[in-house]
Amino acid sequence: MKSLNKTDIAILRWLWKQKDQVYQNDIPKLTGLDANAVTKSLYKLEKMNLVIRKPAVHNKRRTYIVQLNREVASKILDELNIVLDPVETFNEILEIPCITCQYINRCYEGGFYDPIHCPHLFTYVFQQKR
Repeated sequence: MKSLNKTDIAILRWLWKQKDQVYQNDIPKLTGLDANAVTKSLYKLEKMNLVIRKPAVHNKRRTYIVQLNREVASKILDELNIVLDPVETFNEILEIPCITCQYINRCYEGGFYDPIHCPHLFTYVFQQKR
């Protein structure tokens, strides 16, 4: 599999947020990315089955309707540890018990509040391994 560069990832993240169909010639304007880089990137992403491009006419010009293949994109980006939705990631972070612990400033190894003996942290870590 070809590796993804910064432009590829930026386009995938941007497409992930889109609700409606997107015309390829609008992507550079809406993202601020270089038009040639977008074209090359979309061609590569199509070969990798991450996006689907369908020929179309928009503003009297030939272009493509670009659609993200969400299932494939989700799997590949998850394997690469690339975050698609920052809100989802933030909510996952909030689940870590240390984030809301009232004793976090006094918690350290060997102290009265020791993370090694914390039942909340133990339960959280144990649940993550499943």
